[in-house]
Amino acid sequence: MSGYYVGETSDFKTNENGMLATAEDVGVFLRALNDGSVFNKGEKEIYSSIYVYDHGGLVPGYQSLAEYHKDIDTVVIQFINTTDFEGYEWNLSEISINRIVKILKRQYK
Repeated sequence: MSGYYVGETSDFKTNENGMLATAEDVGVFLRALNDGSVFNKGEKEIYSSIYVYDHGGLVPGYQSLAEYHKDIDTVVIQFINTTDFEGYEWNLSEISINRIVKILKRQYK
């Protein structure tokens, strides 16, 4: 889908820089990072001591959050096709993803 950002006329999905992925792609990759299947023997322990494997990012017109929740063995991904750089949209996205996780955790019990 196209992103929307006030004052920006280009569509980042058509740029040749950056990365495009589906929610499924991100979920598969995030799960593989967390279960260690993308690493060679011994690498997971090294990288896991340095990194938390989740993602949050934004560019004009797009933002995303992706989290793995080990306690319910679930990856939650949120893509949004608008942004602002004052934090309003980001705060709303964190509220909504946290509500989704809360619902999933209740259903998991």
